[in-house]
Amino acid sequence: MEQRLVQKQTQKLLFTQKMQASVQILQMSVMELKDIVETEMESNPLLEEIPHTIQTTKPRPRIEENDYRKELRLTKPLTLQEELIGQLNIHASSKEAIEIGREIIGNIDDDGYLKASSEEISHSLKKDIIEVEKVIALIQTFEPTGVCAGDLKECLLIQLSIKGKKDSLPWKIVQDHLPGCAKKQYLNIARDLDVSVEEVKAAVSEITKLDPRPGGKYSNHVVDQHIVPDIHVKKLDDGYQIVNNQFYAPNIKINSYYRNMLKDKACDKKTRDYIKGKFKSANFLIRCILQRNETMQKLTEFIVKEQAEAIEKGRSFIKPLTFKTVAEAIGRHESTISRAISNKYMETPSGIYSFREFFNGKISKVNGNGNGNGNGHDSEEGPDNNDTHHSTISVKIEVKSLVDKEDKRKPLSDKKLQMILEEKDIKISRRTIAKYREKLKILPSYLRKQ
Repeated sequence: MEQRLVQKQTQKLLFTQKMQASVQILQMSVMELKDIVETEMESNPLLEEIPHTIQTTKPRPRIEENDYRKELRLTKPLTLQEELIGQLNIHASSKEAIEIGREIIGNIDDDGYLKASSEEISHSLKKDIIEVEKVIALIQTFEPTGVCAGDLKECLLIQLSIKGKKDSLPWKIVQDHLPGCAKKQYLNIARDLDVSVEEVKAAVSEITKLDPRPGGKYSNHVVDQHIVPDIHVKKLDDGYQIVNNQFYAPNIKINSYYRNMLKDKACDKKTRDYIKGKFKSANFLIRCILQRNETMQKLTEFIVKEQAEAIEKGRSFIKPLTFKTVAEAIGRHESTISRAISNKYMETPSGIYSFREFFNGKISKVNGNGNGNGNGHDSEEGPDNNDTHHSTISVKIEVKSLVDKEDKRKPLSDKKLQMILEEKDIKISRRTIAKYREKLKILPSYLRKQ
């Protein structure tokens, strides 16, 4: 009875490990998948590459290509994620902390902000939330200072804390008076904190020297790096052709020689067991890649159909899509869609897009259904009628464009931005504009003044 229980637990563990491996392959970019395939081919003799051009039994040489890729890695600037993982490997206290830390770092954007909550990370890894929060706190001590914050306030507080300024006047202003600081309500702040207006201004001056984009110096390298799209979308006379980028991720199959050995009764048990193990591993990898490719194909077909105008004309024409809408359309779970778009890019006639760009909320038009969403406020959720909504990404592009073109001697306040957007039939509150500003890492108007 006890023995059967142990076997049951082992089978469940094996199933979980296989599921995790399948999810990891789905999340991989095409270049990450290429590395995995090449590593597996080196360790598993049953795997064989299918040439992309003329069929031949001669193996495709990869030594020079590998050496070249390694050389590129030596000369390419470190990404923010690579920098953080390097520090994690030094400072983490256990293998579990490294596992949690890698998941956290994977959810940090190019500006250095953590885009997933501790609850989401805890649920994803099935780890205790207290352990997740400990690792988040550890990463917040890494360079660049201010990294792994959830929002602008936390980012600034982390920087002040590391500078030894915790509970100082700048700290108190950031902690409790950041909105008032943005509105230059220095007198109110001074009264509340029982200090002089001059002291408040001096503290604000110190705050303006902090970095609202701690990952910025790393994200600046992105322009120089070569993005390899997972999918190519080509314009045809009667529509679009979707091509899965299989050049970088080699097509693989199980070598027929070893397949035949399994059927050979003359093969000894030790050799047969070895081949069986490698066969299962190779077959599992091939199935995971096929499932990944099938999911990406269906996902891209739906996006191309729904976002045809954006693919043809540019980002400002992106329409709101949700994970739920896409999941129902292609017969996948919402979590599968979320994982599938991770680190993936699509090359289109109007440029290269991150898959994540096509998924965002909705902002009501002033005159779409008469008056926004009917309650006097903007909404990032709403009816599925895209004709009466702007995507949040198009609104963010508009906000950034207005700020880029503003007179730096008289920068646009959130109220002024709201008025300009309403003139363009975009109903949006000042609070939402402020939120988008923070996401775009645009400082308040008083800090943009030159």
